[in-house]
Amino acid sequence: MKQFSSYIGDAFAEASDDHEASFVRAIRAGKIRQMWSELVEEDILNHTNGVYVVNEEDQKVLKVYVDESIYAAELNNRRELILLLCKSRYGENLDAFHIIISRGNMKRRRPFKKEQLEGQDKLPSVALDEEELDEVERACLAIPDEALRATFKKAMIADLEWKKGNPQ
Repeated sequence: MKQFSSYIGDAFAEASDDHEASFVRAIRAGKIRQMWSELVEEDILNHTNGVYVVNEEDQKVLKVYVDESIYAAELNNRRELILLLCKSRYGENLDAFHIIISRGNMKRRRPFKKEQLEGQDKLPSVALDEEELDEVERACLAIPDEALRATFKKAMIADLEWKKGNPQ
C-alpha cells in the first residue's frame, strides 16, 4: 500500500508550477491568518480587514488592515509586543509592522468576524400555508433545470417564511 505522502508528491509532480505556487501561497496565508487570530483578541479581529506578511525592500513586513483608527492606535501601542510574539511563538522573524486604515470596499471585508445575533441562533420565521406553497410551486415550474428549480424553490420558501415572520 502506498503512503499518503507519496500520493501528494505525485500530485505535485503532475500539477503545473502555477498551481503548486498558489497552493503554497494559500497554505501560507492560512497560517498567517491563524497566527493573527491567536495574537489579538476578538474585538480587534472583528475589525481586521486583512493581514499579510510581505517582502518589501529586503524586509519581511507584517501588514494589517483595520477599519477604524481606534483599532490602528491600539495595535500601534502593541507594535513591539506583537513583533516579539510573532518571533517567539511562531518563529516569524519580522522586520516591520505596518498598520493601515482600510478604505473603500476593503473596509467592508470581515474575514475574522463571526456573525451572531444577540440572544438568537436563528432569525424567526413562520411556515407557509398550503396555498402559499402551491403558489411557490407554480412560480418555479418555469425553470427547466430540475436541480436549479429545487434550489430556487428552497430559497424562495426560506425567503418568504422569513418575510412572513419579520414584517417590515
